[in-house]
Amino acid sequence: MAHTPQTKNPTKQQNTMIDPLQLTAGLHANNPITDDDMFDSDDASAASAHGDADTTNEEESPLSAALDDLESRVVSALNEFKSHPGRASHGQSIHEELQSVLRPVVEVSAHIGPASARAVHASYPDVYGLEFCVDAVYTRINSELILPVLLESAQSEMIPAKRAASLRMFHVLYGEWSAPGSYLDGGAVTSSLGPYGTDQSPLVGLTEHERNRRIGMRSLRRSELLRRWVQASIPNLSPGTFTSSTLDLVAAGRGVLSASAALKPCLRYIAERIGEADDAGALRLFLPVMRMIEGVLGRLFLEGEGSDGGSEQENDALKSSCIKFLEIVVLCFSNKALPGMAGGGQVASRMKRDASQANDFSLEDLPPGHPIITRESLEEIGEYAFSTLRGLVVLGGQAKIDTNLLLDAAASASSTKDFMGGGTSPFQKILAIIKPAALTFQKIESDGEKASEDKDSFVLDRSLIKLDFYLSQKSYSLSINAIQMLATKRPLFFKEASTCLARRTMDPPGGLSGDAEGLLSKAAITGIRTHLRSSCLTLLRHIFSVTSGCWEILVKALNLSGMDAQAERALQASRQQLDLMKGGRAARTRAAIFYEWDQSTDLSRAEKRQRDTDDAEARVRAAKIARGLGAGVQLPKSMSDSCELVLLNLKHLPTKRPPIASSAQRKRPVTLDALVDAVMTNGASLSVDENHWYDRDGGDAWTIEEGELDNDGRQQLMYQCKKIETETFIKQSKVAASKAFSRVLLSTSSNRSEAATSLGSQLAARLAWMLQGVEPSSDIKDAHATALMSIGNGPMGSDVSVQFAKENPLVSSCIAHDMIPPQQKGELGSLSAASETSGLSTRVLNEAFVCSLSEEVEDLSRKKQYAQCLDLYVASVVNACANANAVPSDYEKKRIANSASSSLPHQLLISPSVTPSSLNLVGSLCDIEEVSKKAVKTSKQSIAESAAAHAAKTAAEKRATTALLVLRDVAFQRDRMRGSAIGCAVAIAAGRLPASLPIQDKALKLVMNVIFQKNSDCAGKVIESATRELELATQISIENHEKIVKANEVTSTKREKQGSSSKIQSIPQSEEERTVLESVKKPVVLFMALCVRRPEIIKVIMEMSCRDGADVMAKAVKANMPKLAKAASVKHGAASIALKVADMSSDRETPLLLSFLDNLAPATEKALPSQDLINACHEIQRNRSLGETKDSRYIIPVVSGMKRVELQDALPDFVRDSDETFKASLRRMSERLSRYAMIFRDEPDPNEPTLRGMSSCEQIVNLHRLDFNAVGLPQKRYLDAIRLCLEDDEVFNDRVIQAALDYISGKFLEGETLPLAYMRTIILTCSKHESLHSWICHVLLPRLVEGKVYSDKRQWEGWMRCAKMLENTGDQGVSSMEAIARLPPDQLKIYRTKYPR
Repeated sequence: MAHTPQTKNPTKQQNTMIDPLQLTAGLHANNPITDDDMFDSDDASAASAHGDADTTNEEESPLSAALDDLESRVVSALNEFKSHPGRASHGQSIHEELQSVLRPVVEVSAHIGPASARAVHASYPDVYGLEFCVDAVYTRINSELILPVLLESAQSEMIPAKRAASLRMFHVLYGEWSAPGSYLDGGAVTSSLGPYGTDQSPLVGLTEHERNRRIGMRSLRRSELLRRWVQASIPNLSPGTFTSSTLDLVAAGRGVLSASAALKPCLRYIAERIGEADDAGALRLFLPVMRMIEGVLGRLFLEGEGSDGGSEQENDALKSSCIKFLEIVVLCFSNKALPGMAGGGQVASRMKRDASQANDFSLEDLPPGHPIITRESLEEIGEYAFSTLRGLVVLGGQAKIDTNLLLDAAASASSTKDFMGGGTSPFQKILAIIKPAALTFQKIESDGEKASEDKDSFVLDRSLIKLDFYLSQKSYSLSINAIQMLATKRPLFFKEASTCLARRTMDPPGGLSGDAEGLLSKAAITGIRTHLRSSCLTLLRHIFSVTSGCWEILVKALNLSGMDAQAERALQASRQQLDLMKGGRAARTRAAIFYEWDQSTDLSRAEKRQRDTDDAEARVRAAKIARGLGAGVQLPKSMSDSCELVLLNLKHLPTKRPPIASSAQRKRPVTLDALVDAVMTNGASLSVDENHWYDRDGGDAWTIEEGELDNDGRQQLMYQCKKIETETFIKQSKVAASKAFSRVLLSTSSNRSEAATSLGSQLAARLAWMLQGVEPSSDIKDAHATALMSIGNGPMGSDVSVQFAKENPLVSSCIAHDMIPPQQKGELGSLSAASETSGLSTRVLNEAFVCSLSEEVEDLSRKKQYAQCLDLYVASVVNACANANAVPSDYEKKRIANSASSSLPHQLLISPSVTPSSLNLVGSLCDIEEVSKKAVKTSKQSIAESAAAHAAKTAAEKRATTALLVLRDVAFQRDRMRGSAIGCAVAIAAGRLPASLPIQDKALKLVMNVIFQKNSDCAGKVIESATRELELATQISIENHEKIVKANEVTSTKREKQGSSSKIQSIPQSEEERTVLESVKKPVVLFMALCVRRPEIIKVIMEMSCRDGADVMAKAVKANMPKLAKAASVKHGAASIALKVADMSSDRETPLLLSFLDNLAPATEKALPSQDLINACHEIQRNRSLGETKDSRYIIPVVSGMKRVELQDALPDFVRDSDETFKASLRRMSERLSRYAMIFRDEPDPNEPTLRGMSSCEQIVNLHRLDFNAVGLPQKRYLDAIRLCLEDDEVFNDRVIQAALDYISGKFLEGETLPLAYMRTIILTCSKHESLHSWICHVLLPRLVEGKVYSDKRQWEGWMRCAKMLENTGDQGVSSMEAIARLPPDQLKIYRTKYPR
């Protein structure tokens, strides 16, 4: 046997490894949960998700060779970069040179790496899975090599140019990774694009699990890149990065640029994480982003003018970058909405759309719900930042901040405490920097407004205002641009921005003389003044200047600047725009008339040219007809016209016949009759076949003789052929009949007369059934081929057969006649501009129905003709829709499909009867998954292709909705077919019949909200069909049980070797289990929705789920149990439904009953289980307990709502139960008391206890106080219960244990006796929690000595053992010697006797 290499099967590994993204238990929803449940860090998660991607044996494996080659390229480029001296040497700038050095790193990271992974998979598809290869390349090349090296260089490189190049690389990588075919390609979310390429095997479709995994991996990679990008920027923003002030300013400037580029991508990712309820994942990136913002603002406001010692140009470059960053902060931390502004709603909505297209970010994009990252906190930062920008514009620099405030801000900014370790929030440090700067300007602004008489202007004594730094021309212009941009992008700031610019325009830099001021020269002063005036004029032209009422101050400022005329025209334009927007139809019509007049001349010229062209074509056509040339010969409409045309063309005949070959014998002489025939038949008679006698001689080919009379008075006619054999005569008769039938059929779609069309349809329908065995002519053969194709491509379960179509070819041609494009219908059919669905199909079906009811018909096959014909019709409609889905750009096929599907409801409504097979065919219209995938796949192609694909998807969804409406109508209007129609709709909703997810949702709503609510009969049919679907799902689960068990064992073995295991029981353990779980999940969800309306059928789903081998079914039920419990409790009451379900459940169904009860209790901290539910759970416990032994599992769901005194009484029952039940009860007792975990609460009124639940501290205390002898508990079980709590250090941590021991010792001093296990617990705590050694030595042990612990022999023995353990711990300052020294002499002697030094 051939030896296979010892390599992991990557394809199987993908199917069995734990995916951090799983489906929520939604109604056919595909929203992935967060990755926080599986990983602690984004960086670690990206590596661990790829983790263990290396093969077990890499001896010369193709993947290892490819990885080595990629790694060698990257290492070579990085080595060259690291060894670069930092000076340009090839005539380029240093930055361009470093870019070219790092370009191979970018190519390998973003493009060559994924391409190599796809190539390895394509060459060895049976050995290496595609996702395995991509993960291995990403982990080794990017996660373990490129990103760490770039981060290290950006943080610690001593050459500023190389540090700047490293920072820029993160921005470049983010853009390149977002390109098609790379790791962050958007197409990778829902298709096989992105790093996985398009080489997915067409035989194995992309499963839902694989799509979710790719979404998760894309999110993790994006998080890793953004996190490292931010981490690389932060060190460059700290002062003192370089000892040289010049180099420090350069590095800070590059850091600010990097921060500016990273801010919006980071905020968009944070918003996505919050939207997916991943609060921890959002916070992990948010905290570094806040530190980055803090660093930039610190460089701007905490550094005085020239404090860095650099040149003026370098200081100004840094300040300009910081001001631009401040603009981005305001833009991101503000709202797009325009509250309370009349008349601006349309403009605001248009601005919002434009902003979204410009890749904007605002607070509306941040989902609510995060406990820390809130819109209010960010909005506060944005408002203060905007105030500082206004101050920079009005004052020409930053006003000097109060020294005390500045010192506090500097201390806060330099604090080493972070948000998780300290007590401050991430916003306070930023506010400590920016708030003093904003408040300083607001104070100056307020004083100036109070000192002025005019509200539009204010008086500033600039000689009294001291500035921390001045703005240069560049930074001043950036500040003005920032204010202007924020006014137009954020209408909320428009009024304040307009007032700010107008006031500065009225009090410009340089004063009245325009002399130099601060860092501004006289020429710079002139440029700034011009900039201010143009900004005011721009804002005045905006519609918000009128709606906000700030046009007055803008006009005043421009008038003072000598721009009266420009201000008047700008104001007129803004008012005209507002009037047009708010005006009615008449105003808009008047505005449109101008444009009609403006283009009227051009239209008249175009019309004249078109008329001249038409006249010229008409003259040429007339000349052709007169000469009898080419296509000019047309069939005249009357005999007189024919005669005139013949006589007209006689003079054009040549004098001699054209020469012909000697072998050719003309069988028909050229006579006037031949000429007339040629003209009348439009030339067809010249090429007629001599064997087709009906085309040549017509009725002269046979004779008719009259026969005898029949009994009914009919006279028989005898036909006799003259010139050909009888067999040939029969064949020719069929051909003649076929052509005659085709002419009749084609006339139904080309005749403009409704009466003629109706008559043609009647004739065609009757002839189609009479002319059995007659093959269709070439004119309608495409229709027959389409019918055969419809049968071949039709779904299973239909009675349509190829035999029926072959025996009745003309019938199938009639049925499919309207399903083919006009160009395939022959000349007559092509005359119709659009082929509408006629009554031809209806008449054919009626003929079939009449024939099947006729008593003269004895053949059973004839009885089935109607059903077969109806199925053929529906199959033709389905085939037409499939053809339209296959070619989205074919407009004609799309039109035919829409026409056929729209006429289907009416056709089935007027049909004499409907069959179950036809309904199944109707249901197949919902299978539009392929066209939905095509719409996604073409999203990266041209705009036209993408638009066509999305239009095709929309049309397909509309046709599928029509199919659901057909099923609804049949269920409501046809009693005999009600069960079949409802069964088909339920099968679509349950996922057994293929359909896309939106259509499945519509089917589910149709079944639950429409059909079920119609009447009791419909409701019963729905329940029957859902039960049938649930039974099928159960059988699938049982049939695959053994295969799933084996696959899970293999997966478990692999995970044990890898050192990982799954603690979540609801997650499928293998790909086989996942596949079966997906197939049974939707029937379970549907049936559970019915259980809410009919609680008595809960018994059915619980009984099926508890069958032998139906483990996957039970897992699906448990996964969706929260929705059932919540909906049932809302509709029927939690207590009532709990008792009802408990009465229906048998002992075998106890696990599902417990799951149901567990989900009935509220899951929020503020909502407690009602007393009725608590009483119901107690009643269930009494009814289902055996003898005197109580099963505490039934009251665990409501222990959080029980009074503490009741829990103290029930605590022995919990301790007596199993370890799992005991720990579950403790968790539920304290789940709503997390804030009181370290507190023993006192009852407000001991006579009337009101406290509910039991905190962790109270649990430890009550366990120690438990009198195990009185309640019949073994001492070993009592001590084991305490030990279990101490081992669970996630809940009972050192602080909880300390609080419990402290409380008991305090009560001991008050006179209570120490519990039996108290000293044992202290000794175990010493062994487990080293952090409590100091407290035990210096507080607890002396306290016990004070309470005379030595009076109890057992407790005294424990005290001495504990003191001995801590006497010589080796930690400085931690020793029990102090407590030992407090012992009385006798006890000290006893202690030293037993434990000498």
